[in-house]
Amino acid sequence: MKHTEEQIIKKAKQIIKDLDGEYYFEDCTDGTFFKEDEEILHGSLKGKKIPCWTVFVKTIFDNSDHLFISDETGEPVYYHNFNMMVYEVEKDKEGKYYKIE
Repeated sequence: MKHTEEQIIKKAKQIIKDLDGEYYFEDCTDGTFFKEDEEILHGSLKGKKIPCWTVFVKTIFDNSDHLFISDETGEPVYYHNFNMMVYEVEKDKEGKYYKIE
């Protein structure tokens, strides 16, 4: 494991703040889960098994989104929201994260 839970939560909050903008709130995460060989289900790493963190993100009506962050790179793999939409997450030249639909 290259990253600590605290580092991943800090990174997740940065990503969520970039993605959600004005709707961001400081207490937006609701725990994490680390898996050494997470099978990636979406995006450019689909089908690969990598060490990965799942960050649970609080949403409206007590639902939960899931932000997957690579333990190797500390960067997002994809974002899966509670109504089953999946987005890849990229970083622009200024270092701000955005969703690719």
